[in-house]
Amino acid sequence: MKRILLIDDDKSEFLYFNFLLKDHYKDDFELTYAATIDEALKILSEKLINVILLDDRLSDGLTSLDTIPLLNRKAFNVPIVIVSKNTESGHLKDRIKMGTHKVADKFNLKAQIAAGLLD
Repeated sequence: MKRILLIDDDKSEFLYFNFLLKDHYKDDFELTYAATIDEALKILSEKLINVILLDDRLSDGLTSLDTIPLLNRKAFNVPIVIVSKNTESGHLKDRIKMGTHKVADKFNLKAQIAAGLLD
């Protein structure tokens, strides 16, 4: 079973991701939601996660530049996928160097998941 943590300040994204994941993985996944980085760190200390989906910008003003180091300290070796509306943004190129697994286009997730984004 694939255990996925979604970190996004928009709760409706949880429903969207859940729908996309169910389409590909059927019932062979568990999606956990965190609205803040603090919630995410708490979840990471309590349960096993296989992959992290991280919104590039959270409502508390934090960007992935701020959150990636925190996540890497708490969940070393757990792949982090940055999810962004604008994957062509120059600042995202640095995220791969910071240890993220991939940068994914929020509007093309269905095809990316089918192509093995989380595998």
